[in-house]
Amino acid sequence: MSLRDKKLISLKEIEGPISPHDGFVKHEIDKRKEALGYVDDVSRLAEYIGGEIVSLGLGEDWAMKKEIFPGIEILFIYNRADEEFPSSLRALYSGQRIKSIRGEDLAELTIACVNHMLRYVKETVKDPPEICTRV
Repeated sequence: MSLRDKKLISLKEIEGPISPHDGFVKHEIDKRKEALGYVDDVSRLAEYIGGEIVSLGLGEDWAMKKEIFPGIEILFIYNRADEEFPSSLRALYSGQRIKSIRGEDLAELTIACVNHMLRYVKETVKDPPEICTRV
């Protein structure tokens, strides 16, 4: 089954419309997304976090998936800033067992993965953004 055939869902779809963790994840990702603009080799970043580059064909600059447990994957979708829009990073979830994990755990694992991406930036960029020194 290809990635196009998989159902990608948000935390709101896992926890329900009043998801306490969806807003938290969006806020924390928003604080960290600018640092990912410094990544010049996405395949090395994917290797660093134990993930895999994927293509969604949605005009994303890059996307990668990270299997955190068997049957539970986080998909990170990144678009660089341009003259019209700021950069964006979005996390979606998939897998046969995705509904078996609590939203709170997914939120923490999502932020932990993004923090690990920032460690990569810190290790590979001469003058990384300040957020990278706090993770």
